[in-house]
Amino acid sequence: MICQPAFATINLPHFFSDHAVLQRETGAKVWGWANKNAEVKVSFADQELSTKANDQGKWEVTFHELKATDKGSELTIVSGEDTKVLRDIVVGEVWLASGQSNMEWRVERSDGGQKEIEIANDPLLRIFTSANVASRKPQPNWWGRWAVTHPKQTKSFTAVGYYYGKRLRAELNVPIGIIECAWGGMPVESFTSVEALRALPEAKSLLKRKEAAIKKWNPKKAKEEFAQKKEKFSKKLALWKKNKKGKKPRGPRKPMPPYDHPKQHSNIYNGMIAPLVGYGIRGVIWYQGESNAYQGMAHHYQELLGCLVQDWRRRWGSQFSFYWVQLANFRKASSQPGVESHWVTVQDEMRRAMATIHRGGMVITNDIGDASDIHPGNKKEVGERLARWALAKDYGKAEITLTGPIYQSMEKKGPKILVTFDHAPGLKSKDGKPLKRFEIAGPDGKWQWAQAAIEDGKVVVWHDKIKEPAKVRYAWASNPAGANLVNEAGLPASCFTTE
Repeated sequence: MICQPAFATINLPHFFSDHAVLQRETGAKVWGWANKNAEVKVSFADQELSTKANDQGKWEVTFHELKATDKGSELTIVSGEDTKVLRDIVVGEVWLASGQSNMEWRVERSDGGQKEIEIANDPLLRIFTSANVASRKPQPNWWGRWAVTHPKQTKSFTAVGYYYGKRLRAELNVPIGIIECAWGGMPVESFTSVEALRALPEAKSLLKRKEAAIKKWNPKKAKEEFAQKKEKFSKKLALWKKNKKGKKPRGPRKPMPPYDHPKQHSNIYNGMIAPLVGYGIRGVIWYQGESNAYQGMAHHYQELLGCLVQDWRRRWGSQFSFYWVQLANFRKASSQPGVESHWVTVQDEMRRAMATIHRGGMVITNDIGDASDIHPGNKKEVGERLARWALAKDYGKAEITLTGPIYQSMEKKGPKILVTFDHAPGLKSKDGKPLKRFEIAGPDGKWQWAQAAIEDGKVVVWHDKIKEPAKVRYAWASNPAGANLVNEAGLPASCFTTE
């Protein structure tokens, strides 16, 4: 880690390196370190910019009105007698791909990944794959590298980011850069700065939790407990080697102090997002939420996600686009009405966030999940559904259907409720059968399976024994097997409740 370079040579963050993609048109900032107060010249694309390092040696310049390129050029930095040359730099569209393991998931482990790797050959689709770094304080740099799409390198790319970028390449015909900053198993608050969380009432318990964990932390005790676990593991491993029965035992993880633990709030922001702030991007794609689907915080996901978006936009000084993936169907399918789950609560919080995050959008994936695996393999469809939002909202392809039907409003009509949806042209049943997974409740609040039918572009919901319906909900389950409401593009409707 480079905390404060103080030596003579020019130093750059890892994302300014060979094969990098710079953002076209909106401004591409480049920065690094040199001798304090030294003159620095940066040349690229027929522009030569001059600046001066500050008292800490930090400098930065911004290239404006860069045009997309179809071949790489050199970017040269000169300060005193030192020169740094970055090779094969292209200009195009840059997107940040962040979240947890489903965004981190590699091409080689996704459905059809091996075949995709064999044909992957596009020097203008590039992915920056980063290390995982958590820190108690904001860092200026962290490790990662740019790579062009090629069979030898594509296997380690983020699958969602890769398929998203591939769709953009096909439609836009300009270089595409995807910067991956994802970490499996981590909650949304880990990616958000402490300053932003302090201003969010719903995050108060998260701040207290970290404070309590730090006070409780005892390095000596943790070391002793780790030694005991290692001793037990050694005995289990020896027994396994002797008998070779069952799975090979896994060793204990080395204890990590809470002020540096990635699951604690702001620590991933400090280690992986803070270094990147200011890099020219068109927007962000986000796949996360699994780690927030637990009791106590699931119902705050809308506020937590909105806090992250506002935080990042403020720090970048840009109202960039932000598109997220709603959690996919997961776990055993439910067969009874009235079932609650923290998983669907997070899904619905994500739906509600569409009303509060401007220049945002959500893709629905409750039809392509895996009941037995929290990491569904169909990452290609996820990436391409995300690309719908960017192509329509950022690149002017208005004819594209953005997403599946999203609940808009309800109206009571005697013993029935009429439900209106956004993004619902050609509303229909996916399989041609009666609509399923609608629930309805009367004044007693007890949910019952409902009958539902499409009339004049709306869904009419009723139950023969409920004469005064009060509320309706749809696909309200971790795995709403049988949910079949789609639009003309075949995109599935999101879960919702009229409560």
